[in-house]
Amino acid sequence: MGSIALIILTHSQSSRALHVVTMLVAFTALLPNMWATYTISLVLFGHLYLALKLGSKPLLMVSFLAAAAYLLLLGGAIVWYWPIQLTLLPLLLVYISQLYEFSLKPSNNGASDIPEQSELRKQDVLGLPPRCALRDAYYAHIEQDASPMVLVMIRLEGFEQINFHLGREYGDLLLAQSANRIKQQLQNEDIVNIEQGGECAKLAHLGGLNFVFLCSLAHQQHLHEQVIGAIVQTTLKPFNVGHCTIEIKAKASYVSFADKVSDFDNAITCAFLALDSEPNKVVTEYQNSMRTAKQEQQARLAELTHHDFRDQLELYFQPIIRHSDNGIEFLELLLRWQHPKQGILAAGKFIDDIRIAGLALPVAQFVIERAAEIAMALKMEGIKMALSVNVFGPEMLHEEFIEFLDDVLLTHHLEAGDLIIECPSALFMSLDAQGVAMIARLRSIGVRLCVDGFGEAPLVLAKLPKLTVDYVKVGQSLTRDHQHQGALRGIVRGLVDMQHQLDCAVICEGVESQEQLNFAQSLNTFAAQGYYFERPLSSVGMLSWIKQYQLEHHHLVDH
Repeated sequence: MGSIALIILTHSQSSRALHVVTMLVAFTALLPNMWATYTISLVLFGHLYLALKLGSKPLLMVSFLAAAAYLLLLGGAIVWYWPIQLTLLPLLLVYISQLYEFSLKPSNNGASDIPEQSELRKQDVLGLPPRCALRDAYYAHIEQDASPMVLVMIRLEGFEQINFHLGREYGDLLLAQSANRIKQQLQNEDIVNIEQGGECAKLAHLGGLNFVFLCSLAHQQHLHEQVIGAIVQTTLKPFNVGHCTIEIKAKASYVSFADKVSDFDNAITCAFLALDSEPNKVVTEYQNSMRTAKQEQQARLAELTHHDFRDQLELYFQPIIRHSDNGIEFLELLLRWQHPKQGILAAGKFIDDIRIAGLALPVAQFVIERAAEIAMALKMEGIKMALSVNVFGPEMLHEEFIEFLDDVLLTHHLEAGDLIIECPSALFMSLDAQGVAMIARLRSIGVRLCVDGFGEAPLVLAKLPKLTVDYVKVGQSLTRDHQHQGALRGIVRGLVDMQHQLDCAVICEGVESQEQLNFAQSLNTFAAQGYYFERPLSSVGMLSWIKQYQLEHHHLVDH
């Protein structure tokens, strides 16, 4: 009866054939028949192979257990003359586990649960197969072909403004045109076919702007990379929708079944994770480290939400050294998290977590207040030293933040120029008139501004004169790639000329060697920063470090 039930439930032809054989052998063994009893071992081996093919750990464990029980019962029948029919009992374990796998649980071999049946009934807006149809195609394919296979996910971007300005009707039309372009790139026979309603397709729609297809590597090891490249290029070409020329972009991720995952639904999850883990990359390959990083981020978010994280935050510092006299222009304060499990984390590791948790403003206020306390402590020791702090987002443009900053400066008796705000260059790309006014307010209360990471975001130079910033830091990627000096010299020379005209000092970040320092000095930049001078140190030892630097370089830090 168990075999009959599983023949009805399973969609796999090989599984059905195996259960037909199982049923015949079991009936023969009931006679009893010793040869049929021995044949049960082959049947159990077949079920073990089926579990391996499906990649189901529960089925695999039960199959091993059933085989062990069979050997025990067979030995008992031979040695102690137990009833030979007892050797059929292990088949009950196989039946129970497979009934659960194929009926009570969402099946790996393509059996759909109720939501997926409704998904099949519901016609996709683009007429493309849904996720469950792709799942069926995957398991049907691996039964016939054991070649390596890759799942590729495509995500379209740039639809928000189109839906907002032109309406969703135009957005849907653009989506259909985009899907057609993608389908045109999937003509290779190694792209797995998806059967739906008697027709074959190669592209499935997961809903929204996400598409997916399966690519067999039976004949070309890098076929998926070629197809992804073609899709990305074809989506970059302008679309004509409603007499408007529209441009969108496509991003892709891919997951190797052979190396990374063996389960279809897990592969879909991994593809989404890869896209979300590298938002700035056009093409991303899933790595197991992404899952670990996601789990660590979830743990950090839980701790940020439920604990007073300020006790674990600490400020480090790194000097900015002038070329002219090797003096300290200012000290940059760097946020670190003394995480109890993950160790000392740099701000770049957890600043996104801070934003997600809605703590950007409280953390910025914490850093500002600690910086003011350090600056006041240095003054009490007779050392006047400017300190810079990093503000990672638009919180610096909030009225509440500026009022708080003004109050901190007054409370700690800080003068104009004692505090420098460093903000990423990308922030200046989206500044409106109100944002420019807020920056002017910051300068009016005595705060100097530094544009951080220039060259790592497409900042328009023409915006800098309107903002009248005090410092511009050339990004590490430009400094480290100093072999390509021709293009970089032109960019930095333009900034240096601006420095002379607007009193804006240019600083080279990421200087790690004498060669890089010589390159920075050859560009006539104002100062440099990097491991060549000092690695980030805890602010607890800042005072002693400054005094030691004074002694070694015979410089006064007051400037």
